[in-house]
Amino acid sequence: MSQRNVDLVVAGSGAAGLAAAIVAQSRGLRVLVVEKTGLIGGTSCYSGGVAWVPNSQHNIDSGLADSIEQAELYLDSTVTNPHEREARHAYLQRGAEAIAYLERQTGPLFYIRAINSPDYYPDAAGASQAGRAMTPLSCDGRMLGDRFTDLRGPLPELCLFGRQMLELMDVYHLLNARRSLRSAVHSAKLMARDLRDRIFYRRYGRGTRLTGGNALVARLYRAVLDRQIPVQRDTALVGLVKNGSRVSGIIVEQAGQRETILATHGVILATGGFPWSKDIRETVMEDAPFGFSAASADSTGDGIAVATANGAKLDRDNVEGAFWSPVSVAKRPDGSTARFPHLMADRAKPGLIAVNKWGRRFYNEAENYHDFVRAMLGRLKNEDQQPAHLICDADFVRKYAFGAVPPLAFERRRAIRSGYLIRADTIGELADRIGVEAHALTETVARINQDAAKGVDTEFGKGSSAYNRYLGDATHKPNPCLGPIAKAPFYAIRIHAGDIGTTTGLAADIHSRVLDEQGQPIDGLYACGNDRNSIMGGFYPSGGITIGPALVFAYLAVEHAAQTTFSSLSKG
Repeated sequence: MSQRNVDLVVAGSGAAGLAAAIVAQSRGLRVLVVEKTGLIGGTSCYSGGVAWVPNSQHNIDSGLADSIEQAELYLDSTVTNPHEREARHAYLQRGAEAIAYLERQTGPLFYIRAINSPDYYPDAAGASQAGRAMTPLSCDGRMLGDRFTDLRGPLPELCLFGRQMLELMDVYHLLNARRSLRSAVHSAKLMARDLRDRIFYRRYGRGTRLTGGNALVARLYRAVLDRQIPVQRDTALVGLVKNGSRVSGIIVEQAGQRETILATHGVILATGGFPWSKDIRETVMEDAPFGFSAASADSTGDGIAVATANGAKLDRDNVEGAFWSPVSVAKRPDGSTARFPHLMADRAKPGLIAVNKWGRRFYNEAENYHDFVRAMLGRLKNEDQQPAHLICDADFVRKYAFGAVPPLAFERRRAIRSGYLIRADTIGELADRIGVEAHALTETVARINQDAAKGVDTEFGKGSSAYNRYLGDATHKPNPCLGPIAKAPFYAIRIHAGDIGTTTGLAADIHSRVLDEQGQPIDGLYACGNDRNSIMGGFYPSGGITIGPALVFAYLAVEHAAQTTFSSLSKG
């Protein structure tokens, strides 16, 4: 087996792994990134890339009146699991510093939207109505040159024509193009950009305009390339090298050949958690179904598996094992399977409800995706609600995206043929098609229609909070989240208890050092991103609580590793 030496080795090339590599190189370390696939970015490329970092310089510059104390009050109010509170405190204290340092190495990565999302529990103590989340700056993928194709693409269902990435305001303009000249012009520019890319940049296979997590990863990757940090792709992590109790390197496999990579400052695991490891999932959340994750299918728990095989502790103290999202499953035209996360685009809009196996509503559809699935699973003082469906009418599908189906007639027809979209001429017929009692669904629709006329959801309060209204349709009165379901035909989509990543991860301290079963740090081993246990304890207090900690604890891990050298690197 061949062998080589570096100062620090990072397993995984998502936002956490790339950030760790950049910070390490900036501190004078010889760093190597290993990535098991041929693509850069992992699940980060599917995400919105938002980072929740209270009191960041971006927030201060935007004029947001905030403080670390208020942010900590908010987390104490909403993250009722005391586990990881010390890590949450460290995160708040060091987060702004970490982002500022990283951006000094890479150039600007984030900005604050003019109209930003409130925290997910806007009425809780310490909440910010203006929002603490930072959004990645969009960029032109051509800045990567021939390395553009290294980048993992986004979910095509979230793109214009399945190719061109969109920002939040793009969606608004596309939906209003027939009613606003300004929106029509904006939409025309988007389509012209797509046409240009199809003609002149066909070799890329998709649009060159990058937003969200794709843009964040592209900027980080550009910095990695500029710094000539080696990234070894198609290289699987298969083991750790130990010297006594210390981790001093990794064993990787590429094209059937194994190699030992020794690292004088240690190993950072950032392989993306285990959303697609059936074995690990069954040990920590056996009651949740497997196969409905919207995360990268390559995230199979590699880092966690090799660490636990070497004495690391898998933290089981979170209230939930995953970051939940309702997910629908569709077949793409090319035959591949789409697992579409219903995050923000449809559930909060007026004219849509979610019903359970009895044909009744069971939760506020406009609430955050994590809690919505907790309600589906029976976690919120209720019982299992599945199977569950989203319901709407003809007016809704002509105005808004419904799951993976944009508001276009030919796309609806294709979705109906594939079985993804369920269509019926009456509510009673729709009830038969989704397997619920017709009288129950009829009563449910009648009640929401009565409430919609008054603008008040008497069952679950849809549209009653700032977060609900932010996701609704501001042009719809009197309640931006509440509308009738009255015009035939009627439609349904089956939704599953899915996720966008795992919260359970390796137990770690405030330096992101991995802990053993006795709670002691394992020298030379660090974890960040979803390989590290979520500091939010299984709760989801705001958008950006995955990417934010991923970047900050990557910084903290490197800060500690840079000060630690393991001189003896013989294989134990």
